[in-house]
Amino acid sequence: MKTHWQIALGVIGVLVLSPGRLVGQTQALAAAGFAASVQTALTSQQFAAASLPDTGGCTNADADQASVLGTLSASGLTSMTSGMADIGDNSAQTTAEAADVSIMNGVVRAKQVLAVASSWVTEQGASSSATGSQLAGLVVAGVSLGDVTPAPNTRMNLPGVGYVVLNEQTRSGDGATVSGMAVNMIHVVLLNFLGIKTGEVIVGSASSHVSR
Repeated sequence: MKTHWQIALGVIGVLVLSPGRLVGQTQALAAAGFAASVQTALTSQQFAAASLPDTGGCTNADADQASVLGTLSASGLTSMTSGMADIGDNSAQTTAEAADVSIMNGVVRAKQVLAVASSWVTEQGASSSATGSQLAGLVVAGVSLGDVTPAPNTRMNLPGVGYVVLNEQTRSGDGATVSGMAVNMIHVVLLNFLGIKTGEVIVGSASSHVSR
């Protein structure tokens, strides 16, 4: 699995090798992500969140630890966005990752979480991808799933907790001049005994969007 430093070097290389880049043109690009978030009736917290400026470039955010009692613990949290606008095409990318993840006192655990969302548009069309997104050392409700990239929008029930959606993906755009991708690698939805949503925990959230 690539570290965020390796990804950063790749992004820098792309920027350096693109001397024709014209920032701030009429094309639009957006990218945002966060390593983890917790939303309940008692708290609303987000960790290592980054958002790309309208002018493109590169941004990042880091947090050594995330801890919400009984709900989430994680370390090595980071997110990074990058984007550039050229004559005739543009692109945007977000990565978000976390390590040593434990949700709801270990009901869902992962050694490493990496979310990737990339979007690009040229004169030939627009597209997006979640390629590179992955989970390592995944355990769900006591079942070890190992190092996996689950099929998009894989849902698993969590007895007494709610359910989890793994590799949650939402696509947008027309594929011609607009394209977007949103990825949540681990999305735990908390339900009460009546089946009513009471909160959610997300680890590894990345989104990207381009248009021309």
